[in-house]
Amino acid sequence: MLYAQHPLSETPSGFLTAAAPLPYARHIFGTRENTHPDPEDTMRGLIERFGPMAWMQQVHGARILEATTSGRLPECDAVFTSNPNLWLAVKTADCVPILISSPHAVAAVHAGWRSAEAGILPKTIAALVARFQLAPEDLHLAFGPCLSQENFEVEADFVGKFESQFGVTNATRFFMPGASAGKLMLDLSGILQAQAKAAGCLDIHLHHLPRCTYAEAGVFNSYRRHTHEKARGAPTSYAVQVSLIRRIGLGPT
Repeated sequence: MLYAQHPLSETPSGFLTAAAPLPYARHIFGTRENTHPDPEDTMRGLIERFGPMAWMQQVHGARILEATTSGRLPECDAVFTSNPNLWLAVKTADCVPILISSPHAVAAVHAGWRSAEAGILPKTIAALVARFQLAPEDLHLAFGPCLSQENFEVEADFVGKFESQFGVTNATRFFMPGASAGKLMLDLSGILQAQAKAAGCLDIHLHHLPRCTYAEAGVFNSYRRHTHEKARGAPTSYAVQVSLIRRIGLGPT
């Protein structure tokens, strides 16, 4: 089986990166170009292309696991590793993929609104800090393509879900009025970035790729777009894109 040469010298076809590279790691955000309707086919193709990979059985929760070898992990929504020969994968189709680098480990986080409410990101930050004797300011985070605020309609009571939880103060700043009564538009990526800063991460270490999975139909898979098209009777298929991160080995963990 042939793998891509490591470390990546350029962004591979069908992938994107944050505007600033993550130190201590290689990271790429997936698009629909390298996906298949069957996510297992997608993963097989990525492993053949890039090498050993750990991925999650994602459930919109707040469980965090450590990966040491290639393969699918049981139910969780964040995974970390210190193994420089192992890619970590996160599958998304509107949720926020978050890729985290540090001197001693990397992590991949699947953050939908349920996981954000459950504190998946601050819990992952805390896990890395405790496991590898790091400080939050040692972490660098890349927030990938997701459902933008302009297309993320939620019930108005969502403000209360975040107002006093997990370090998100003045949560109303992440909502704007929706087109329908009783609806608001949610800036999920903004909330997650606020959680990271509240957990001690530096603002200059947060990198955001502001691309909308719903609006850019030719580039990204979107579960919400799929459901809307299906409701209209339009022929549509659904898949998930996969984002990856791999540690660059710089020394002992």
